Amino acid sequence: MTMRLTIGMRNIKTAIAVFLCVLISFALKLEYPFYAAIATVIAMESSITSSYTAGKNRTMGTLVGAAFGGLFAFIQPHNAYLAALGIVCVIAVCNLLKWNKSVSIACIVFLAIMLNLRPGEPAFAYALHRVLDTLLGIGVAVLVNYFVLPPKHDRNLERARLKVRRHLSCLARQLLREGGGIHISPLKKDLAALQAVCDTYKEEFDLGNNKNHDLVSRIEQELDVYRNTYSHMRMIRLLTDPDPEGFASLGTSLLQASNQKAESALSTESQAIIYRYHVACILGELQTLGLVVPIEIAYPLETASRPAPPSMAQTGGSGSGSPGEAPARKSRLAPLSARP
Repeated sequence: MTMRLTIGMRNIKTAIAVFLCVLISFALKLEYPFYAAIATVIAMESSITSSYTAGKNRTMGTLVGAAFGGLFAFIQPHNAYLAALGIVCVIAVCNLLKWNKSVSIACIVFLAIMLNLRPGEPAFAYALHRVLDTLLGIGVAVLVNYFVLPPKHDRNLERARLKVRRHLSCLARQLLREGGGIHISPLKKDLAALQAVCDTYKEEFDLGNNKNHDLVSRIEQELDVYRNTYSHMRMIRLLTDPDPEGFASLGTSLLQASNQKAESALSTESQAIIYRYHVACILGELQTLGLVVPIEIAYPLETASRPAPPSMAQTGGSGSGSPGEAPARKSRLAPLSARP
């Protein structure tokens, strides 16, 4: 197995943020630049919104940890019993305030104050300095993430969208040509990845507030069509494959039992009608997406004496179709290349 060393933009921006943070700490003559640099590393995320959220959680945790750290260190620093009691109090307060994502950092700040306080050093002044260090580190991380090569979420969104379109088109052609037997579950992961990129794009922090909301709306419409197509492909697999996802190796599955019940309840002709319906729906969704509609389509559930109906591509998609066949739909999506 080959290992590749990759240095991404988040890596570089984290290094830049730490460099600036340490320089500012030296310029301000801060006694512990370590804490500011740590805050910078934690707050640097893949998006500006994520950096802001991580920084906010760290700030809230720092405030709780510094408050209890200053109080308990004022009573007696370096005391094991008080350190344990303080951790209980810090976690309880964070849970009470529903700051669950701030629990870890609150405990770290508490212990840093409780165990690192030097003899004769004022406890509350030390705690205040830790809060200021954290705010400095968070501010540097957010500003660097925003101004130094900000994330190109529109490019990531288009890349994820094109990956789904290619994968969906390829799997749909194979599935319809073979009449089943095609592993389609990887497409579900691509759909989830596209949804995650779309959510990040919508939530991204933008001072100019000039996002392309029309692009997001069209991507979400496409996602609905992608999911519908995947559902019809999944139904074809359930109709034609006795063990569509390889669950037989795990023993008798509920899916197998339900397939057996369906086979005993439905005649072959009824299953063929259902199969043709889902084929027609897939063809209609492909037309809606502007993708190539396959011509060669297998109908494994048809009886030998009955010829397979012509495909939608051969008939032009305008006829009434066979019983149970969904009519072709005109595209309801504007082409995404025509962006405002």
